[in-house]
Amino acid sequence: MAQRRHIVLAAAIVVTALAAPAWADQVSGTLTRTFVIVEDTDLVGDVVCNVGSNPCFSFGASNVELRLNGFSMTGTANAVTGCGGAIFANEFGITTNGQHNVYVRGPGLIQRFRNFGITVTGGSRGTRIQGLTASTNCGSGIRVTAAAFDTVVEGNRLTRNGASSVGAPCGGI
Repeated sequence: MAQRRHIVLAAAIVVTALAAPAWADQVSGTLTRTFVIVEDTDLVGDVVCNVGSNPCFSFGASNVELRLNGFSMTGTANAVTGCGGAIFANEFGITTNGQHNVYVRGPGLIQRFRNFGITVTGGSRGTRIQGLTASTNCGSGIRVTAAAFDTVVEGNRLTRNGASSVGAPCGGI
C-alpha cells in the first residue's frame, strides 16, 4: 500500500510542475520601434513611445493580454495643445492588428498619441478593453472599426481626445 501512495504523489508533482504559468514579457522605458505582443505582457514602469508614424504596441498573436498595471504610455503629441490640427497615420498607442481574444487591462493611462489611443482593427474578434484612461490623444481615445466583432469596452475614462479630427470629429469611443 505504501508503494501505491508514492506513485500517486509523484504523478501529482508532475502535473503541478507542468501547470505552472509562463512568465510574461515586461516592458518599461523608451520604445523606438513598435513592440509586438506575442505573449502576455506587463508594463513594469512608464513607457515613452517614440516610434514615428507607427503603433507603440501591436498585437502579433491572438489570446494574449497587455496589462498596464497602473503605468502610463505616452506618445509624442504636445501635453497642452495635442496635435495642433494634424493626425499622423498609424501612430496609435495600441492596435489589435486583426488578432482575436486580446485583452488590454488597466488601470493605466494612454496619452498623447498623434492618432487613436487604442484601435481595434477590422477582423479582430473578442477584444476586451477594461479599466484604463485615455487622454489627449489626437483621434479617439478608443476606436473600434466596423469590421471588428464581439468587442467589450467597459470601465474606461476618456478625456480630451479627438481635438485634431478635423472634418470627422471623434473623441471618447
